Amino acid sequence: MKKMLLLLTVAALGFTTAQAQNPSSANAGTPNPGNYQGRGQGQGRFSPEQRADMQAQRLAKQLRLTPDQQARARAIFLTQATEMETLRAQNQPGNADRQALGQKVQEARTRTDEQLRGVLTPEQFAQYQAKREDQMEDRLERREEVKEAKVKAKGDKVKVKTDKNKAKVKAD
Repeated sequence: MKKMLLLLTVAALGFTTAQAQNPSSANAGTPNPGNYQGRGQGQGRFSPEQRADMQAQRLAKQLRLTPDQQARARAIFLTQATEMETLRAQNQPGNADRQALGQKVQEARTRTDEQLRGVLTPEQFAQYQAKREDQMEDRLERREEVKEAKVKAKGDKVKVKTDKNKAKVKAD
């Protein structure tokens, strides 16, 4: 009886381990949350097509695009997403040419904006730019908050260490 229970336990552990290694086909369309490489928490990777679809849909909703505008914007976003995927692949740890890579990313974004300018009406493009500015400001604010939190946490650790050293000196 004990052997049978042990055998069932080992089989169950083996099965759950095997399932954890192979994601099910039900999750095939969703990003892999373990493959974020330090970019966000649990943020997965979408294919360039998925990314282009999401961007075009979001833009269509925000700016009330016509179906033709949405299709043209999707094509622009697909080109950008494919290019960014290539650039992201070049951004490996130890790559000393990060500034040149950052310049290429900025150029790709500028090209995308210029192409979108040809698709959107002047009012829509102004709304698009204003929205992007707001998003960039929000991103910078969050980055600053994270930096401040890290500095504060680091300062607290140093303070605790110095307090411990003072305690040791007093005890001696």
